[in-house]
Amino acid sequence: MQFGILKIGFKIIVVISVNNPSDKRLESILRDYAELPEYSEMPIPTVNTKSLFGDYPINIAATRGLIEEVSILLGSGADINAKGEHGYSPLHDAVEQGHIDVVKLLVDRGASIAIKNTDGDTPKELAKFLNETEIYRFLNSLTASL
Repeated sequence: MQFGILKIGFKIIVVISVNNPSDKRLESILRDYAELPEYSEMPIPTVNTKSLFGDYPINIAATRGLIEEVSILLGSGADINAKGEHGYSPLHDAVEQGHIDVVKLLVDRGASIAIKNTDGDTPKELAKFLNETEIYRFLNSLTASL
């Protein structure tokens, strides 16, 4: 993958030259995220660029429940436990939105189930508070075996 920088007006655009299809998909994801309000007036993000709201692309993908994007971002070096807005990890984000498949993917890929947000809640505690029963049961089954 090759990078270049292009400045158009007040917006700086990082131009990424890719040959690999997964790199092209990553480029597409990051370009889409650059259009979100949380990345306005910022260069196109990388997998580890914090948004104006405090989230990383991995947090946004988890919030949206987009398994393919979460997987691509993780495969491209995103921090699986990146703390975004309110100290939410991607796992907290997926729990809050009820995305059980993303929760399972994140746990399978090594996300911390003990990580706490700024309120001191683990993803399991957040699931219980939000009545996300299926997610709570899944996370509880993991902690019960510890």
